[in-house]
Amino acid sequence: MGLLGKLFGLKQSGSDRLLGLESASEYRERWISIRVIYYMGFLIYLAFGIVATSLWPYLRNLDPDAEKVFLTYVFAIPSVLQLVCSPLFGWWNNKLDSIRVPMMFFLVAFIVGHVVYAVIEEIHVYKKHVLLLSRALIGMSTVSCTIYRAYMSSATTVAERTKAMSFLSLAQTGGLLAGSALQPIFSLLGEEGFHLIGLFRVNMYTAIGWFCAVLGCINLVLMMPFIFKDHQIALKEAVKGHGVKASKAVWKSAKLEFLPINLMLAAFALLMFIYTALQTLLSPIALDQFGWNNEESLFYLGILMTVGALISCILFLLLDPMCKRFSESNVLVYGAMFALFVSQVVLIPFGKEPITSFLNVSNSTNNITTSIGCPPTQEWCQWIPPIGKVQFTISYTLLCISFSIGTTLSQAVFSKLLGPRPQGTWMALLTCAGSFARILGPGSVTLYVIFGTYWTFGAGSVLTGLVFLWMWIYRHSLDPVKPAVQPDLAEELKVLNSTKLRQ
Repeated sequence: MGLLGKLFGLKQSGSDRLLGLESASEYRERWISIRVIYYMGFLIYLAFGIVATSLWPYLRNLDPDAEKVFLTYVFAIPSVLQLVCSPLFGWWNNKLDSIRVPMMFFLVAFIVGHVVYAVIEEIHVYKKHVLLLSRALIGMSTVSCTIYRAYMSSATTVAERTKAMSFLSLAQTGGLLAGSALQPIFSLLGEEGFHLIGLFRVNMYTAIGWFCAVLGCINLVLMMPFIFKDHQIALKEAVKGHGVKASKAVWKSAKLEFLPINLMLAAFALLMFIYTALQTLLSPIALDQFGWNNEESLFYLGILMTVGALISCILFLLLDPMCKRFSESNVLVYGAMFALFVSQVVLIPFGKEPITSFLNVSNSTNNITTSIGCPPTQEWCQWIPPIGKVQFTISYTLLCISFSIGTTLSQAVFSKLLGPRPQGTWMALLTCAGSFARILGPGSVTLYVIFGTYWTFGAGSVLTGLVFLWMWIYRHSLDPVKPAVQPDLAEELKVLNSTKLRQ
């Protein structure tokens, strides 16, 4: 109950009042707005998690001739849009007094994209390309991650930053959890489903689009001025008592250490790359190597992703106590990067049992023929053993652990290394690193199809091992920036030194 009180309570504490940065009403408004950002993070990640295991079956349902390579495009297009648009919107965000206009633009793109996703079956030509278009619109909405990360950096004090980022990550993982939990429920509708008022067919694929569109409309209402209000408390904290003229001098005096900044960019990008790669491969691996059909794949992978998300939620709640007991750099290096390395090593198959042969199975109920097993076009299936279900489960669990800890701490440390300066453009750089990684991640499907699991996860093991070693060597360089201010400002800015005020 105490934890829930901290999460949902809007009462200003005595220590916050003593800072003199805001009134009790301003504090309440600021944290209501932060909670709106939590909801948006939840929504964006729910939209990702709810389709992660159904995109490949949906694509094959829309176009039976579609190949796995096209699945790469479907998964990668949101990241391409994010990569292209994030720098522009990040720069624009630095020029605006409020993030409301860009956020509402992203939400409209989110809603339209999911409506298109839901009505593709009613379009009789170019269905797979319309699916790609809907994913592009949804990808445009993910640029909001740049904006709300920058806003979280400016709307929280240094003392609040890591915990606020943890709750944001908790909201995002809650979205993945909700998405992966809802997918098995929607799978109960089956591929046939039912017709809604005689216009649209609602089945286990299209119901997802309508559901996300409704949640997007709710978020649009929450961004209205009577609920969401911008607050820039980070700069107030940095220049307390020195007026507006001192603000630019303060953040410009903060020296940037590019080595640790690059380390955080590399860590964030690698986590996104490996996570997206495995998410893209979940369905192909389950269908090829476990001999499951589409509905079994959606059901069992949905359960696996739900358990993984639950583990992530628990870790987010434990992250702040862990960072008080151990340094943030050690938690990041060992809890995230080493776990990521082990997750790749575990996926390398061993044994002699052959992979299930390719079969065409007919369903006598609806006369639909489905294919299970490893297709003959993947010649490596004849000599590489299958990935065991236990291997697969352990690897995915370790991936959830590393992703949860790594993305949260890399964003928090990255923000602290930048100091109190405006972070829209810098957060766009972080988003671009993640977007570029997510573009490359789905390309693992091509590597998997051509060369098999040895090359796919062997390469992943080498890559994660090298980055882990790099971060381990330079782990002590991840202290936050200290502005080179005049002596009269130094005492006021002491709070920026997180070695004295542990997040």
